[in-house]
Amino acid sequence: MAWRNCRSTLVEKDPGTATQLLAKANGLDERTLEHLRRWNLADRIAEVGFPMDHPGDTVYATSLSGFYLGRSVMPSGRDRPTPRFTPQKRQRCPQYEFDPLLAKSVHERGMTNILYGSVFESLEQDESGVTATLSSVETGKVFTIQANYLIACDGAGSKVRQQLGIQFVGRMLDFSLSAMIRIPHLEIDHPLKGGERYILVGHSGAWAVFTSVDGRQIWRITVVGSQDRLDASTYDIAADIRKALGSDNIPFEILRLIPWRRSQCNAAAYRSGRVLLAGDAAHTMSPTGGHGMNTGIGDACDLGWMLEALENGWGGEGLLDAYDIERRPVGLRNAASSTANYEVWVRGGDYEHLFTVGQEGDLCRERIAEFFIESLHSEWNSSGVALGYRYEGSPIIVPDGTPATPDDPSEYIQTSRPGHRAPHAWLSDGRSTLDLFGKGFVLLRFSSRVDVARIESTALQVRVPLNTIDIDDAAIAALYERNLVLVRPDGHVAWRGDRLPDDCNALLDTIRGATRKAAAIGH
Repeated sequence: MAWRNCRSTLVEKDPGTATQLLAKANGLDERTLEHLRRWNLADRIAEVGFPMDHPGDTVYATSLSGFYLGRSVMPSGRDRPTPRFTPQKRQRCPQYEFDPLLAKSVHERGMTNILYGSVFESLEQDESGVTATLSSVETGKVFTIQANYLIACDGAGSKVRQQLGIQFVGRMLDFSLSAMIRIPHLEIDHPLKGGERYILVGHSGAWAVFTSVDGRQIWRITVVGSQDRLDASTYDIAADIRKALGSDNIPFEILRLIPWRRSQCNAAAYRSGRVLLAGDAAHTMSPTGGHGMNTGIGDACDLGWMLEALENGWGGEGLLDAYDIERRPVGLRNAASSTANYEVWVRGGDYEHLFTVGQEGDLCRERIAEFFIESLHSEWNSSGVALGYRYEGSPIIVPDGTPATPDDPSEYIQTSRPGHRAPHAWLSDGRSTLDLFGKGFVLLRFSSRVDVARIESTALQVRVPLNTIDIDDAAIAALYERNLVLVRPDGHVAWRGDRLPDDCNALLDTIRGATRKAAAIGH
């Protein structure tokens, strides 16, 4: 909202941003990096994130000094080529570095009133706005703020969602336990060395994952849980750390221990009047795949332009209906992909000779490694999840009747089909086509023979920000498939055609949410 020059108030119960080492998200996918590129933050992430020369391999082993099973190879950020379908590589950045970087950027823009140390208590809403009752953590003082809209980003246990009576439908997968630990000097011998994460396997399958958080000396161990809640006050996590290290002689410091519930849930609705849900308040998913935070950022980027349109008077109420219709299926889709990865971790198998020395043990370990490498390919290679979601059935997207591209977790196919992310291509001036999007609608014209005066004049009349950009490049024209492609502020295609529709007013009313039902629009 600050990047869009819209004022807002942020309410946060903690005294600051990321005041503790968080055993949480640290993988930023390609789509999130594209958003960060738009906000001029991608380079800053590179400065505080994972070392660019650190391999991204996942190593399967019995411990960090035990039997080596195999590895899923992922080159370092420096050596990994930028995919042809995006200007950005996926990147790792610990959340205790990422969150303050975002907060600093918000503060620098000067558009946001940040209320640290404040707790949400309740809300009331009517047709004109929302009144939120808050309390001060330090003094207990109760006060209220008023706003046009309230966005609930208050986590899986969302108090806002509960007050609204919105069901959180899904299932609990397990109870897990994570520990952030510091190991100043960890030497891992060949062939196990060079891992970004280690999936540790025992007789019953994968029992823990040991992950480098900063690429230096901060690690996270997550014990794959059970159906019983793990009591952090009594559970001997130190024993598990020593088991993972395969040694009692490596010094380590436990920085933080966090019990948590692994679940796959989705809110029954992402909207109730002027209150909307985003992030974990709207959906939860297993971290196996790293899609949780990235999906939440996707929620914010879809909702952000809609709120800007409403605040500036050119957007209709249909935009908020569209937010629910667009983002709920994405939450369900990404959570299902994450759970599929998790089920590979805990799937039983023939591990009888896992620790057997000799040929029988070697064959068992090779078989286990092959299973994990093949089954978890989509967890480590998930560009399809990151970039391939599409807004089918959205009332503010004008379909053209073309069939959908395959929705494969690992394979992303660029297309200008309405509802999809507009394709990336490099322009002659060194910019990406994605750099053209963000502020207002963009009409890409690939044939100067097509007259667009009617839609430009109609946009002026209804105050829709619209910028026509001519691209004279045959390869990019072929990628975009039509003479005209209309792209939304969030970079998704709203409409495409070889000529303008007869009724440009109906088209613009549809894509700005001013009509509840899409008009008949020619292609």
